Amino acid sequence: MTNLNLDDKKTILRKIPSGLYIVTGMDDNVPSAAVVSFLTQSSIDPPLITMALREGSAIYHTVKKTKKCAIHFPAKDQQSLVASFFKIKTKDSKTINKHEYEIGEKGNPLLKNIPMILEVDVREESTIGDHHVFICEVADTILRSDEDALLMMHTNWKYGG
Repeated sequence: MTNLNLDDKKTILRKIPSGLYIVTGMDDNVPSAAVVSFLTQSSIDPPLITMALREGSAIYHTVKKTKKCAIHFPAKDQQSLVASFFKIKTKDSKTINKHEYEIGEKGNPLLKNIPMILEVDVREESTIGDHHVFICEVADTILRSDEDALLMMHTNWKYGG
């Protein structure tokens, strides 16, 4: 039997480097978006991304239903933009929380002011835990500019552990 110290667990797990991403999707012409930090590359051939989405969230339902989404990689200096996606307050056919988007070839909302985007197709889902893991294949890339991506360590935010 293990004697798990919860404070030590939290401290150690928060040392895992995390990026900050905005995931968007579209379901029945209604956009969905959320900030996600549980994401990693998991295969080169085929190019796979593994991400975890909180069960029950709007983006979780959209990705689960449509089997696709767009993963936005904000630049290091876009912390305030990312913060505006913690809670979705307004969305329509042109904006999410007042940030403009266009619909990409795969039908996902693509935020106009984010330098790098991956569009992915869901290949598998694991439903263990409070965040379900989606294994996604990269279907398209958008590189508007090569920027340093925003990481959790660039902020005073904490999540997970």
